[in-house]
Amino acid sequence: MIQDDIIHELQFIPEAKLFELYDFIHYFRLGLNAEKVKIDKTMCLESLKKIQQGDLTGFSEIQDINAHIQNLKNEIS
Repeated sequence: MIQDDIIHELQFIPEAKLFELYDFIHYFRLGLNAEKVKIDKTMCLESLKKIQQGDLTGFSEIQDINAHIQNLKNEIS
């Protein structure tokens, strides 16, 4: 299995270089996750314009922001 091969190769990478490799893998994975999420730019811009005008109609209130953020993170990963 390819994951086993990757793990085996990690043994031969110097400790100092593992941080760079981790960053590469981490941001590569985040990029893959971002490809799954399609963002409607027009809708986002319209929502921002409404917020700037103080018009919050149509927006739901978030009671627990930390729980909401954690839920969003769970959806992405």
